[in-house]
Amino acid sequence: MLTPKGQENLKEEQEKEQEKETAPRHAGMKIEICRQDKHGEARRTMVAPWVIAAVVVGIILLFILMNGIYRGQLGQLNAQLKEQQRIADTLRINVTTANEKIEELTLRDEEQDRENATLSSTLTAKSDELAAMQAAEAARYIPNAYPLRGAATLLAEEPQEEGDPEEEETDPAEENPAEENPIEENPIEDSPIEDSPASTGTDAMGPEEKKTLDIPEDAPAAVFSAAAESRAIATADGTVVSVTGNADKGYQIVLDHGNGYTSVYEGFGLALAGENDTVGRGSVLLYFVDETSIFTYWVRYADTWIDPLENMEING
Repeated sequence: MLTPKGQENLKEEQEKEQEKETAPRHAGMKIEICRQDKHGEARRTMVAPWVIAAVVVGIILLFILMNGIYRGQLGQLNAQLKEQQRIADTLRINVTTANEKIEELTLRDEEQDRENATLSSTLTAKSDELAAMQAAEAARYIPNAYPLRGAATLLAEEPQEEGDPEEEETDPAEENPAEENPIEENPIEDSPIEDSPASTGTDAMGPEEKKTLDIPEDAPAAVFSAAAESRAIATADGTVVSVTGNADKGYQIVLDHGNGYTSVYEGFGLALAGENDTVGRGSVLLYFVDETSIFTYWVRYADTWIDPLENMEING
C-alpha cells in the first residue's frame, strides 16, 4: 500500500511518461553526417534539423535572388535587343531610301548624259556649220575665180609689145571703140554700162596719169586674149582702191580684198568700176569692145606676187 506521497510521486512520473509519449518525435532528433578524413577514419558530425532547414531556406532564397537578377538582366538584354532591332530597321529603311535616291540620281545622270550627248552633237553640228559658213565667207574674199566672162583665150605668155601703143597708127574707129560698138547694142545685165562713171571710154585719170600699182616685170600673171563683148570680172569680194589709165592707154583696176590679197585687172576696154566701190565676186570691172583685146591679171598676197593660175577655178 502506497502512502499518499508515494502515490503523488507515481502520478507525477506517469504524467512525465505521458508527456514524453505525446511530445514530437523529432524534437530531439539530430542528423548524423559521416565523412572520411585524410587519415581514412570515419568522422561523424551531428547536425540539428534547423541547421539543415536554414541551409535549405538559404539555398531557396539564393535561388530566388539569382532568378530575380537573371530576369532583370534578361529584361535589360531584351530591351537592348529591341533597341538594336529598331536601329537596324531604321538603318534598313535609310539604306532602302538611299538606294532609291541613288537609282533616281543614276537615271538623272543617264538622262543628263543623253542630253549632253545631244547638245554636244548639236554643238558640233553648229560648230561645223559655223566653220563652213566662216570658210565660205572667207572664200568670198580669196581671188581664185576665173577673171573673165565671155569668149577669151588664155595665152601661154604675155605678148611683147613692139612699140609704144601711143605711137602706133590706129584706125580712127579704134581710137573710140565705144562709137564703133555702142554698148546699147550689147546690154550687160550683170553690171549696166551706164551705172559706172568710167564707162564713157574717155580719159578717167588724164592722158599722162601713171598707173597706181607698180608691178615688177617678173611678177607672174595670167594673160588672155579677150573677144569683143567679153568682160573682166572681180575674182572675189573686195573694194576698188584705184582705177587708173584711160581708154587709149588701157585701164588698171586694183581691188583690195581685206585679207592680205590684192588683185589687179589691166586691159583695153571700158572701165565700169570707180574708186572706193564695193564689188562682189563676179562684178564687171572692164568691158572689152575691140575684136581682140589683151587682158592681164595679177594676184598679190601681202608683198608677194603669186601665180594666179595656181588657185584659179576654171569651169567649162
